Amino acid sequence: MAKTRISITIDDKTAKEIELYYREKVKIAAEKGQAIPKLSNIYEEIIEKGWDKSLKKK
Repeated sequence: MAKTRISITIDDKTAKEIELYYREKVKIAAEKGQAIPKLSNIYEEIIEKGWDKSLKKK
């Protein structure tokens, strides 16, 4: 699949939620000795699945 560059604007609350979600992913990866996920991959995941508070629990 071809990749397309996009630009989005999000509110402060959503940005903080995404940042906390990313930090949790980094923490889990560090504890397990895995590679730290790239922030761009996190945003791709959010775009594919949509941002919902339930996403954080998966």
